[in-house]
Amino acid sequence: MSSVPAGLGDRGRRLWEEILAPGSLTPSHLVLLEEACRAADRLEFLDSIVRQATSAVNPDFKIFHEISGVLAEARQQQGVLKALLAAIGKTSVASSQVKDGSAGGAGVSDLTARIAERRREAEG
Repeated sequence: MSSVPAGLGDRGRRLWEEILAPGSLTPSHLVLLEEACRAADRLEFLDSIVRQATSAVNPDFKIFHEISGVLAEARQQQGVLKALLAAIGKTSVASSQVKDGSAGGAGVSDLTARIAERRREAEG
């Protein structure tokens, strides 16, 4: 297994380990995975800002105006993360099919299944 890139937070580190656990990825997949992990960490940070800002009730909705940029960036990062994970899933499924000669892949759902399987193994 490749070592976890320096600077990843808890969420990014968990994503790295869960995706790499079932098998190895190509160098290009590792680059995509590292960026996906960084996006996951950014989302965690942005979520903490939103949770902190909305922890107090604000009857005049002033808070929304103050964090609207943070919410917009969070939506952007969610899109980035989704696209990166889809790219990893599609290309890793395609390359594994080429190696073993199988046909038909599930793309992102295959990646999701691998992550779920890894979680079950960790819990059991």
